[in-house]
This record gives sequence, structure tokens and C-alpha cells, in this order.
Amino acid sequence: MHKKNWEENVLSHNKEKGTELDRKGREGKGREGKTDMVYSNGSHDDVHHTSSKKKQQDCQSKNSGSNNNYGVVPPRHHPSLSTWNPPLDHGFSAKQMEALTCLCDALVPSLQASSLHPDLNTDNRHQSSFESLGIGRRNVDDINAFYKLSASEAGVPPIVAGMLTNVLKCKLMAISILLWLLSTAIGTFLLGGWATVSKDYPYIRCYSHLESKQQERVLQGWSLSSIPPFRAIFKLFKSIVLWAYYCKIDTNGDNPTWKAIGYCGPDPQVASANVLHSKQISHNQFGDHVIDAKQAGECLKSRLSDAGCCMIKDLKGFTALVSKESGRAAPNSNDIGIECDVVIVGSGSGGGVVAAVLAEKGYKVVVLDKGEYYAPDDISTLEGPSILSLYEKCGTLATEDGGVSLAAARTIGGGSTVNWCVCFKTPENVRNEWVQDFGLQLFASEKYEQAMEVVWKRLSVQEVTNKHNLPNSILQNGCKRLGLNCGTLARNSGADHYCGWCSFGCPTGKKQSTPETWLLDAVKTNNTLILSNCEAKQILHSPNLTGKKPRQALGVMATMEDGTRVTRLFVKASATIVACGSLMTPPLLLNSGLENKNIGKNLHLHPAQAVWGIFPEGSGPEGTSYEGGIMTAYSRVSRRDSSSYGALLETLCLHPGIFAAFIPWCSGMDAKQRMLHYSRTVHICSVTRDKGSGSVRVDRNGEPTFDYTLSDYDEETMMIGVDQALRVLVAAGATQIGTHQFDGECFCVQGAHTADLEAYLARVRQRGAKKLRVTLVSAHQLGSCRMGMDPQSSAVDPRGETWEVQGLFLGDGSLMPTSPGVNPMVTIQSIAYCIADAVAESLKLC
Repeated sequence: MHKKNWEENVLSHNKEKGTELDRKGREGKGREGKTDMVYSNGSHDDVHHTSSKKKQQDCQSKNSGSNNNYGVVPPRHHPSLSTWNPPLDHGFSAKQMEALTCLCDALVPSLQASSLHPDLNTDNRHQSSFESLGIGRRNVDDINAFYKLSASEAGVPPIVAGMLTNVLKCKLMAISILLWLLSTAIGTFLLGGWATVSKDYPYIRCYSHLESKQQERVLQGWSLSSIPPFRAIFKLFKSIVLWAYYCKIDTNGDNPTWKAIGYCGPDPQVASANVLHSKQISHNQFGDHVIDAKQAGECLKSRLSDAGCCMIKDLKGFTALVSKESGRAAPNSNDIGIECDVVIVGSGSGGGVVAAVLAEKGYKVVVLDKGEYYAPDDISTLEGPSILSLYEKCGTLATEDGGVSLAAARTIGGGSTVNWCVCFKTPENVRNEWVQDFGLQLFASEKYEQAMEVVWKRLSVQEVTNKHNLPNSILQNGCKRLGLNCGTLARNSGADHYCGWCSFGCPTGKKQSTPETWLLDAVKTNNTLILSNCEAKQILHSPNLTGKKPRQALGVMATMEDGTRVTRLFVKASATIVACGSLMTPPLLLNSGLENKNIGKNLHLHPAQAVWGIFPEGSGPEGTSYEGGIMTAYSRVSRRDSSSYGALLETLCLHPGIFAAFIPWCSGMDAKQRMLHYSRTVHICSVTRDKGSGSVRVDRNGEPTFDYTLSDYDEETMMIGVDQALRVLVAAGATQIGTHQFDGECFCVQGAHTADLEAYLARVRQRGAKKLRVTLVSAHQLGSCRMGMDPQSSAVDPRGETWEVQGLFLGDGSLMPTSPGVNPMVTIQSIAYCIADAVAESLKLC
């Protein structure tokens, strides 16, 4: 059979479909001296191409209604991002569910608002002003309904059961035992102590038969227990229950609590666009260069062939390399094999850059990502569905002990799709440290300087902001009044970008994420194919008989699940790049048999603790805490000299579900009262450049686990930032301030003396950031496969290639020798840009 190269096949296929692809960057591109092995017109026994219109038509028929590439008109927003569809199946017994339901209602009880707030007895039920509450004008009926609505009445328990079962499988056994114990009298006494003993017979009862106040006291005891597992249990249930309560939406995309707490729901501009353009076809700017492997189903093989891939017929040599842990099985009809020059696992800030650089050099690139691709028109900005679909483990990812919540994306574009646009070049003192302490001359080179400039330009970084929102204005005002430094953050979005929903993707495409930049550059060369919903399970490698390293990389084995059907995809490549991020790169390497002791070590998290201040309606700048550019101002904490590890003060944008999950819970009533102030509660976080580190491991099932304990040095750094952030809030005019420490102490600023404030701040410092006594979060995970000069102290060499496997490179934040202390996107992309050049050099030798 006549064999065309990939580019010819793509053009031929698209001409049949009547499309014209952008050929920019394709014409005149050479292979930089590389002999064309796969894409030549010559013959290879293990490579063949098929092009059958009948197969394509059959696949179109089978995928009708599910695949936008075939012209089906979808809803305005992607169903995964616009409908409430959490996992609901579970195996809990009726008694366990009864105990779980009571736990949910103890966290979010039904209350009588009028007995708590006399203002709610007013006769003006339309727009009453609750001046004593400081929440401005709210509807009385909305607030009454908010207080009355319990977790069970809102339908939360089945959601919690499903999340515990399907997302937190590693903890399911312990959770099942806990719920079983709570369904018994003796078990409830053992878990709750004397708070569960009743005055009347029977004196000890199961949890569901306790009075509501007793049920609440059990949770209060867990939250402040001296036994860490109890605090972990409390945090787990509190976080999931409150998140589900405030995120659950009905068929109209609404939640019954939002009006009462002053939340508008999705971005109003997006919501109005949805009404105006409900029939608009989702804009997939990648065209046929992105294939949803899950949607393609049994038609994936023909889709790949039609996309111009070189198909591998005989897979025996590859299936024999699959480890038992990755699912070794005899070759079957579901197996698919393709061949390319470069396979990249991960499409975020690292993988996207490497794909663009190598594709523009003429190499054939396949990008694999376990996440789904969402075009700008797919984005709904609804909190609940977006977190379920765009984040690892539906947003529940955390360290093994639950001490640090880990925000990590699971979508095409990775973290660049959901981050808050902040751009810092690698600080000079950090680069010097990497040169002096680790011998990495790259970071003192002109090459790295040029890489940062290229990245800065490609991201269209803007160093000015037209307008600061409420939280950033508060940070600026407080710093100014205290005489502290406060700068404007550079962002990879326009100066007029004023959106508070960036955590859920960008519906306008103004945020220059990798799908809007590097990946787009890659596909425009016609040298790149992106496979979404395709999870890499193992790096394939064999003994290296001629090279300097023990093993030689051959490619990747990935899987796609379509219901009960599992398809294995084997990608043969001359170079393999892993760019899954610092949390997921080590597990893939370890599950692939790599043994370097530094893989998974030296994990840095930039751990952050937030503080909050309430600015009642009519005081301070206008607006709400969730609208406008999320991070536009920052302040460096300067109580240590500049060469030491310090912290940054930056603002947060927490939508209701995450807000409720993170803030302290002292009682059901207290939690609802805090939520009434939601829209005017400003958060500032102390983002810590951590000197200490944790680790990434895999359990016996090959699943990743994360260990991290805040060092004493880093805790001191963090608390210096916390102290300064609280002072900033007071200086800016907050009427009440507090932290995310579990005790939930609030300080009323109005009428307080300086001595009172200092005493409060001393108590905050005394409590510190002890494990599971405060909510800590990490959005920057770094360094778990650090670069170095020798295999004894690092996981990869100075070119980013692993010490054990030739042709296997890393291209993400895991390469960093230490934490940089600033938002890392530009540093990750700059390192990846340099790694891409190293990969190109190695390909010349193939």
C-alpha cells in the first residue's frame, strides 16, 4: 500500500472534508537533517496506513450526538461543565447512610433565622437592609430559606456518599468503618466520648439518635482533638459536605443559597451569552488535530489513521514490555499502535511548550493527556461542574494525612487553563542559588535569558492593570497605610481583563493558556496530534546496548476507557517527554520501573495559609470578593533579608463552595453566619517559599500518595506573612478579621484597642500552622524530579534527560532544584523551552 507522510495525509483528509488548515510554519520546514524513518514513502513491515471513507462514516454514525467534530450542534456550554453530575453510586448500608445524613445535617442544620437576627422580623420583605449584619440589602425570604435549608433537604448526603466512594477510594475502608461505628451506640461513644452520653435512658445511643446539639458537639470535638486522625476526619467531612451544599445546582444552573449570600452564580457575561447564542457550535480551534479518545471509542483506530498517523501493525514487541502493574495482557484487537518522532505526556505549561518548539522544527509530535479538551465556548464558569471536570480527583486531591489541599488541573492545558494569570520571571537570587548550589550553569546562561524573553512575549504578558478589584484594592490600601511595599502583578491577559472566574477556564480565550498559545502553534504546523482522555500508564524502554545509559526509551503505553471497554494505545517514538507536573510525573516514572532514589523526592508546595477580613457594604472599595481580576497586586514579606526564604502576600478568589470548605466551622449556626458575609469577605494569603520538602510515592496499586510536613523554618516564614496580612486588613478598614485556623477565633476590630489587637495576633502566632489545625493549600507543586549534576542528588541530568533511560526527558515543574518562591508558570515554560532544544539535539543523533 502506498504510504504518505503524516502531513500529506492530514492535508488529503481535510480536503475531503472541505476544510483549509493554516499552513503557516509548515512550508519550508525541514527535519534538521533527520532521516525520515516513519513518514517516508518507503516500505516498513510494521507500519501501514488505512484510509477508508466507509469506516469514517460508520464511526460518524456510532458517535452521532457525542462528537462535535462530526457537525453535531452541541449545547452552548459543554455538558460536563454546565450540568451537576457528580458520582452518586456507593455501597453504604442504610444504617451507614443514616449516620452520614446526620453528620451532614450537623454541619449544615436547619435553623430559624428570625430567632438569630431580629432584623428578619421586618415587615418590608422585599429588600430589607440588615445594617446590624453589615450585609447590605438582601431579600428576607431568601435569608429565611437559607437558614432553614439543611444539608439533607438540599440533597447533599448522596453526593457525599458518591464522592467518598468514587473519588477517595484509598480512604473508603476507614470511612466505612467510621460510619458503621456511628451506627452503633458503643461505637458512637468511642468516637464522641462523654459528649454523646444522654441524661435519659438509654444513656448511650447511636449517632443518629443523639440530640442535634450532641451531634454538633461530636464534630466540634473532632475538629480540635489532640488526635490527628480525628482532625483529619472532621476536615474531610466538613470540606466535602459544605462544598456540595453550596455548589449543587438545579437544572437551571441555580443554587438556593446564592441569593442569600450575595453570589451571582456564573459570570454574568457568560450567562447572558448562553441565552443569546444557545445554538452556537462550540469552537474547537484545534480542528482534527485533537481527538477525544473516549468519545472516539472503537473508532479510534480509524480516526488516528485518517489523521495521518503511521499505524503499527505488529505490537508483540511492545506488549511484552508492559509491566504487570500497568496491566500486562496478551495482544488483542483493541490494541492500537502508532509511530511518531516525539511523544509528550501532558499538555500544560511544560508539555505545550515542548510540543510547539519541536513541531516547529519539523518533528512529528503526539501529545497525550488524560484530561478533556474544552474550547472557550465550552466554559460555563459554574463552580461545581467545573471543579468536578477540570481538577484532579474532582478537586479533593490532598496530602496523605489531609494536611495540605492540592489544587492540580486535569484538562488540556493543565494548570495554565485554570490558573490566575500571574507571571514572574525566575528571580535572580533563585537562579544564582541553582547555579551555585547545584552546578546548573543553564540558569546563568544567555540561553535561559532568551528563553524567558521568548516565553514572556508568547504569553503576551501585560505589566499594567486597568482596574483592581475589591481584594486587590484592599491589599494596596492596607500596604500603603502601613508603609509596606506593594507591586502590580504581570499577567498573561489583557490589562482590561477583569474576570473572577479564571479557576474554571477562560470563556473568552483572553487568558493566554497553552491551548491559546503553544499548543495552537504546534497544531498550526500540521505536525502535532493531541489525544485527550488518554492516560499514559507506562513509559516503554528496553536495554540500551550501544548508548551511555542502561536503558533506551521506546515510547508510551496509554489507555482509554469507554464504559467497560479498555483500549491500549502504544506510541512508538524516538524521544519521550513526560510533563505531567510534579505530582503525577513521579508516579508514571516509578510505575515504569525507574529506580533513581530522587524520583518523587524534594517535593515543594509553596504552602499557603489565608486570612480574611470583612468589609461591610458601604465601607471600603465597591464590588464583591469574587468579581474582577483575581491577582493583580502583591506584597513581599520583608522581615528577613532578601536572600532568605520568605513569603508573598497575594489575594484569593474563593467561590462559595471552596470558601465554605476552607473557612473555619465552629457550629452550624456560626458557619451560616459567616456565609452571609461571603460577598464582602476579602482573603489574603501568605504564599511561602518552602525550604523543607515532601515526597511523592506510589502505593501497592500504583496510585500516587503525597507526604508533606511543614518545617519549623517554613512555619515561621508563613506566620510572619499571616501576621502582616492581618495587619494589612486592619489598616484597610476591616471590621472583623480571622484566619483559617480550626479554632475559628474572630477578632472584632471596631472599638478594639491596639493592645487587644496585639494580644490577638500573638494568639494567632502561638497557634501557628500546625498540621490539621489550619487549612493549608498548594497551587504550585514543584521539584519532585529535580535537575542536577549527578544521579546521587538528582533525578535528571542538566539537559532534562533521566539518568537511567536514554531518550526519556522531563519537561515540567518537577525539574526545579528548589521552590522559586513566586508563581512558577513562566519558569516552567522557560525550562521547558530549553529542554525542547536538548531533545532536538538528541533527535539529530538518532
